[in-house]
Amino acid sequence: MTKDVTGRDAGAEPGIRQTIQCVRMNVAAETGLAQGTRVLTLDGALPVEYLSPSDRVVTRGGMRLLRAVQVTQARGPLLRVAAGTLGHDRPEKPLLVGARAQVLLRGWRAQAMFGQREALVGLARLVDGVNVCRVAGEGRRLFTLHFDMAEVLYAEGVEIGARVASVKV
Repeated sequence: MTKDVTGRDAGAEPGIRQTIQCVRMNVAAETGLAQGTRVLTLDGALPVEYLSPSDRVVTRGGMRLLRAVQVTQARGPLLRVAAGTLGHDRPEKPLLVGARAQVLLRGWRAQAMFGQREALVGLARLVDGVNVCRVAGEGRRLFTLHFDMAEVLYAEGVEIGARVASVKV
């Protein structure tokens, strides 16, 4: 990921895009990305609050259309991942996510911890109080991204698990 924010609305005040859609879904608010987290899209690295349905997001499986964005208020603690914790420039800057967010571990980390080449694991399992720690999150806006199928997207250089869009009417 690039170090600069690129693409549409770069430099505009966060949260002013009128196209962000809040949808009701049966998913815990604790899986979202905090406002300001940059997500890799075909338009470049964009703050999560600027994403809207039909945006083209770069995932581990290729480009995928974003189906829904769920915006919620955090109700409990969040997890803060210090810069460089998961590899060189991963994350590129401190990353703030919901307490139930999942990350994809690969290489020696996955092998040492899970005996596998790669593993999608709840970030809460990596809390050590230094590199990954719990922080107060009440009142912060979280953005949960939904796709047609479970995906792994890139947020601040970290591979994060994303949800399946299952809208309940």
